[in-house]
Amino acid sequence: MTANTDRLALGGRVAGSRVVLAVYLAVLGVAGTMGALLGYVNPEGLDPTLFFLVDLPATPLGMATFGVVTVGTGLGVLLLAVRYVSRYDESRIE
Repeated sequence: MTANTDRLALGGRVAGSRVVLAVYLAVLGVAGTMGALLGYVNPEGLDPTLFFLVDLPATPLGMATFGVVTVGTGLGVLLLAVRYVSRYDESRIE
């Protein structure tokens, strides 16, 4: 029996940053979908305001935009903070 050396090890195929990016994009997709569904249902009193500055219409596109930008900014800031702090981790594996 011979060893198959053509394949990469599992760690080489699935890197941590790629998984985090895939999960981030999936969460943004869910936020956009839920925003569009909320805009389609259009409940009373729903007036999305982006960053307390930009009034968006309560349409499916406006609500999807609100969801993606809000969730993307919040998670993006947290992910950038984790990336910055991880530079100073002395016990990380390279």
